[in-house]
Amino acid sequence: MDDSESEPMVYGPAMAAGYDRGRRLRSQDLESWMAAAIPYLSSAGGRILDLGAGTGRFSGTLARSCGATVVAGEPSAAMRAAFRSNLPDALVVGGAAEALPFRAGVFDAVWASQVIHHVTDLTACAAEVRRVLRPHGHLLLRGGFGAVQELPLYRYFPLAWPPGSAVCLTVEQLAGALGDAGFAMVDHVQVEQTFARDAGELVRKVETRALSPLAGLPDETFERGLSALRSDADSGRLTGPIVERLDLVVFRAPV
Repeated sequence: MDDSESEPMVYGPAMAAGYDRGRRLRSQDLESWMAAAIPYLSSAGGRILDLGAGTGRFSGTLARSCGATVVAGEPSAAMRAAFRSNLPDALVVGGAAEALPFRAGVFDAVWASQVIHHVTDLTACAAEVRRVLRPHGHLLLRGGFGAVQELPLYRYFPLAWPPGSAVCLTVEQLAGALGDAGFAMVDHVQVEQTFARDAGELVRKVETRALSPLAGLPDETFERGLSALRSDADSGRLTGPIVERLDLVVFRAPV
């Protein structure tokens, strides 16, 4: 994939305000993700970078799950402000994935949840992550790297996932790009999570427009998809729970 196809998402105050409502994960789903990730995370005394941490959905959970020190990196000032409100005792710093403000070899693991499609230069990002990881440290990528047609919202917003775009990155493309930087893929699992308990909750989440593919749509395209979703929810054609399967892909840094 051509890196130039990736365009940065601007997370301003409005997006940050709706993020927690539209992207909040249930405790059992967080536990499922940690169960899959824990073999590759550092234990007490180690350090984890939560890359593109947003409002802190995973930062606290990462720290509690393995006892490591978690440092959050988030380029958006608005998202950092929301993070500090949610987790006042946690550490969050600015900086893009392509130019991380950390010294070399300081982290045992890097966790990146639904971040990689925001990266404007995947080659630079891979080099930076390799730099800040200790030898044989792990990079854990959480996201949807399979067929986009299987995503619950694709039928209503197909233009949100245009072919060849950064939101349609595949595991094979990731493995190729990261392999060029010396990373080796060591695991790939899918984790099931409940996106919404019922159709009404799904509509409310979509209304926040907190998913970046939806935020990037023209307003009239988004409203058309939202209207179809509401119609299916009101008529009973759409019922819950709405379950999705996302990927956890783990890479090991070289020596």
